[in-house]
Order: sequence, then structure tokens, then C-alpha cells
Amino acid sequence: MKRTMGKAAEPAAASGSLVLAKGLRVLSHIAYRGGDVGLRELARETKLPIAVTHRLVTALVAQRYLEQDAETGKYRIGVQAFEVGRVYLKSARIENCAPPVLRRVVETEHLNAFLGVMRDQSVVYLLALQDFGPFNIRVAPGSEVPLTTTAMGRVLLSDLSDSAIEDKLTRYAAQRFSAPETPSREELMAQLRTIRRQGYAVSQDEAFHGVVSVGAPVVDFSGRVVAAISIGRPIHLEKGPSLDRMIRCARQAAAEISACLGAKRPSGSGETVDN
Repeated sequence: MKRTMGKAAEPAAASGSLVLAKGLRVLSHIAYRGGDVGLRELARETKLPIAVTHRLVTALVAQRYLEQDAETGKYRIGVQAFEVGRVYLKSARIENCAPPVLRRVVETEHLNAFLGVMRDQSVVYLLALQDFGPFNIRVAPGSEVPLTTTAMGRVLLSDLSDSAIEDKLTRYAAQRFSAPETPSREELMAQLRTIRRQGYAVSQDEAFHGVVSVGAPVVDFSGRVVAAISIGRPIHLEKGPSLDRMIRCARQAAAEISACLGAKRPSGSGETVDN
């Protein structure tokens, strides 16, 4: 009797695994694609029947892994997927890898150092290590700043596809953030292409008045940008690290954190910063 029940249960288990695999396929596709995706478009790109795709996204919306735009009917990543991602960042040891590297930057270079991730149209500060001398820039962990106005935010934006960036810029404009003036969309896209090519971003006197900062990407073992760091100081100083030195320092720190996360490609320069 038990043997018969075991044999009957095998096809059901296999069917459940197949449904789960398809659901994860849909979720991963939306996450990697960036931006909102319509049902028919999603079915076509994942090569799944539209009826199957509809059942999968309905279940994912119910569990808050996806959200559906009330006006367009399109789907985007939901809050529960973000929570899983946040736990993943912890399990990937980014909260262990980043502090000692950034603390060394603060202590040896007398700069302020930050770690952040992208959430919607903002960069969220996960870590803020301050130099409590004349170079102090006060930003609390948990603070959110528009992506377009910081070096760290632009680094995170530059990793997205052009269509995903356009989508975020459209949402940014609709939300009407209270923030310093930003470049035109054409100027910003040109800046992001440069950031992709050179591997870092520079921001001067934008989100934080009177501050120059350099941002660099943090890459995990899969090669994806999972976070970014930035280092900064007041612009007008008689003494202090030069911009070139800050760039080398930011890229080296990001590369060290990425290596700690098992990155298989460098996120920054392999150059070392001389003391």
C-alpha cells in the first residue's frame, strides 16, 4: 500500500517542481530585464504559453514577489522579492566584507565612505562610515537619495539596460522628487554610457552641496552589480586627497569587497593606492 502511494506521489512531486521552476524563470526574467513587463511580452520572451504565464504571475502577485501596475497592467518586482534579496546580501557577507574595507578608507584617507543599494528610483544607504574631522559628511544608514543625483546612484543606474533606465527616469519625473537640478535625459544617458566604460562615477556639488564623491560598483560571484560604494569629501579644501587618488581608492575598495563576495570579474581597478 505504501509502495503504491509512493509511486503515485512521484508524478505530483515532479509536476510541482516543474511549476516552481517556471515561476522562478518568470521572476528571474522580470528581475534581470528591469522595468515593467506586460503579460504577452513576458510569455513571448520566456517562451511559455500565455495561460501558464498568467497563472504564474497571478500567484507571484498574491505572494508579493511581483506587483502589477494598476494603470498599465504590467508587472514589476515586488517587495517580497526585495526582502529575499536583502537577506541574500546578508548571507553573501556584504555586511561583513564592506565595513573593514571602508573603515580603512576613512582612517587612512580621511574620507567619508558609504555603501548603498538601489530601491525603486532611489539609492538606499546601508552603511555610512564618517571621518569625524574637517571632512565629515553626515548621512545616516537608511537614508534615501534620488539615483540620478549621486555618484553611487549613477553607478547603479549604469548597470541597467537603456530601456530600464528610461523607465526609472520616467517614474522619477512623475514622482517629482525634491532634489537638486539634474542633467537632461540625453546628458544623463551620455554620462551613464561613460560610467559603464570607465567603471566609476564622479559627482560634484549635487545631492550633497559642496561635496565631491566617487562611486564604484560592487559585484557578486555571479558577475552582477549588487551594490555600490562611494567616498567623498568637501570640494574646497587646501589639503586632502586629489580626485585622481579618490578614483583609485574607490575602485580598489570596490574590487576588494567584490573579491570577498566571490566576484569572477573585477569591479574596479587592480591598482593599489600608495600610502
